[in-house]
Amino acid sequence: MKRYIFIIAALTALFLAGCSNDDERPIKTPIDPMTDIYGVVTDTQGNRLQGVVVSDGYTCTTTDENGVYQLTGNEFSYHVFLSIPETYEVPMGAGLPCFWQKLTEGRKRYDFTLTPLAGGAENEFNLFCIADPQCQNTTNIARFNNETVPDVAAQVAASTLPCYGITLGDIGWNTANTDYTNDVFPLMKKAMQQDKLGLPLFQVMGNHDNKVISVAKDKYTVAHDIAAQRNFELAFGPVNYSFNRGNVHIVAMDNIVFPNHNDYSLGFRDDQVAWLQQDLSYVSKDKMVILCVHIPMRANTGQNVQAVFDLLKPFAEVHIMSGHTHYAENNAYDSHYEHVHGAACGAWWHSTINTDGTPNGYAIYNIKGATITDWVYKATGFDPDYQIRLYRGSDIFMTGYTPNYQFHYNGDDQIVANIWNADKEWKIEVYENGTKTGEMLPYESSATKRDAWASGYHCGVQGRDPGNYDRKNTSHLYYYTLKSPSASVEVRATDRFGTTYTQSKYTTGLPEDFPVGE
Repeated sequence: MKRYIFIIAALTALFLAGCSNDDERPIKTPIDPMTDIYGVVTDTQGNRLQGVVVSDGYTCTTTDENGVYQLTGNEFSYHVFLSIPETYEVPMGAGLPCFWQKLTEGRKRYDFTLTPLAGGAENEFNLFCIADPQCQNTTNIARFNNETVPDVAAQVAASTLPCYGITLGDIGWNTANTDYTNDVFPLMKKAMQQDKLGLPLFQVMGNHDNKVISVAKDKYTVAHDIAAQRNFELAFGPVNYSFNRGNVHIVAMDNIVFPNHNDYSLGFRDDQVAWLQQDLSYVSKDKMVILCVHIPMRANTGQNVQAVFDLLKPFAEVHIMSGHTHYAENNAYDSHYEHVHGAACGAWWHSTINTDGTPNGYAIYNIKGATITDWVYKATGFDPDYQIRLYRGSDIFMTGYTPNYQFHYNGDDQIVANIWNADKEWKIEVYENGTKTGEMLPYESSATKRDAWASGYHCGVQGRDPGNYDRKNTSHLYYYTLKSPSASVEVRATDRFGTTYTQSKYTTGLPEDFPVGE
């Protein structure tokens, strides 16, 4: 019995240390005396791999012709890790991507072994982006396990392409005074394993994934910011890293400056910008770069945000994947397209929708070469073609509850559609009794951009704080004035790729249409 306990303990220690596989392969390159992190990178056939990018999160280097890399660590170095080349499999450990090793005092050498992809680089693949699972307790985790996980797994199983995934932060849910990350992270690691989801799932850190460290703003230092990320790093590995698939370079970064729980902001430290500059220096400009972060970047002027935009601008195509808001939004900017994802937990697991009416869900991107050829927001528990919710503007949501709400356009002859994945390239047509009578228009800037059904349920039925649950800036609401209010209506929404989605059923404020969650 003692022997088995020892084996389990040894395996646990190995997992916590990262993906270690040192086997004392001969070092054929002289090691500089100033080097304090080095190793050999080979493939499973023993071939030494040249040109693999290796980093400690502060400095990047590449392996030489002997497969040897050398780094001089930073005072805050915590891991050494690879930027996984596109022609190799994602290394896995305990069901999660494991391309890193935790640095240990007194140890300098860290070797890595990569397995070649059988068919070489994958020119086409699917990328799943999951924002804000935000699980605080076992009830939340049970819903993630019972709703999100099997839904993702079914989509992966239905795909004929290789599939990879990444969360976009807020895996856990700390509060102002309590750090739940140590309790939640081990359970979420079990939920997100490859044998359950069907794909390797990488991680991004969110503001609620920080360890609670309170410090006055005028006392804040870089050391405080880094200390707050240690629980996440211990559980999931580096917070700033990259990997390659096909002709795409995918970067994950912590974009939260975090003096304390109630005083965080969008931004990057100077050392993060320096790391990104080095990381991107090894990437061909004809590649697409996908930057995965937690807080939406938009065209923000936060700390070093413009410096990051400047580094991304030279590449062939740039997409930013973010979450944080618990609502969905798609916007094209001068140099990039940003996808703000609805949360997997929606309105913090209190229903089956986000605060803007977007269903709990995640996005699936079809990537071919150096471009995204299609994407869909997949509502949890619904078919992929469920993309529209249709309302009569005259309805009140929810009658008999206080408060209740109506849409901004609420005439007897008006209809409203919430089309959560839409952007300016979508075409929204209305058919009355089978005949096209016009096109829906997006809400004007002066309109109150509220999904009355979502606000009516969260604030009226559940009695939640309108300050958090009555969303008034929804960018994907459309309206139309019917030619015949009594006509049979079908809305047809065609996305930028030519795929058409339809809806003819009205969602009402009646209990049978409530987005019941818990």
